[in-house]
Amino acid sequence: MSHSSRFLAILATASLTACAVAPGPVEQQATQAGVACQQGYYGACRTAAALQPAASAERARAEQNAQVGTAVAAGLVGVAAGAIIADAARPHYYGRGYYRRW
Repeated sequence: MSHSSRFLAILATASLTACAVAPGPVEQQATQAGVACQQGYYGACRTAAALQPAASAERARAEQNAQVGTAVAAGLVGVAAGAIIADAARPHYYGRGYYRRW
């Protein structure tokens, strides 16, 4: 595997990992309050209900940021792939003449 192919593989992997969205702190608190509510702690039911709108907004922002990150990473992968293809298509000098690597 050539150096440029390894670089392209790393960029492709990075673009796939940009899709993952972890729960934020407000979403985690809302989830914990929801679990406590199901276990019979009625004060936690009010807390879960109060935190739910903020948790939903936090999740929406995180997903939007992940989509932007994925689009940027995909663009970088495309640029890198184009550079690799362009480099492979041009003739290279070896010894006394030019040759093509394919």
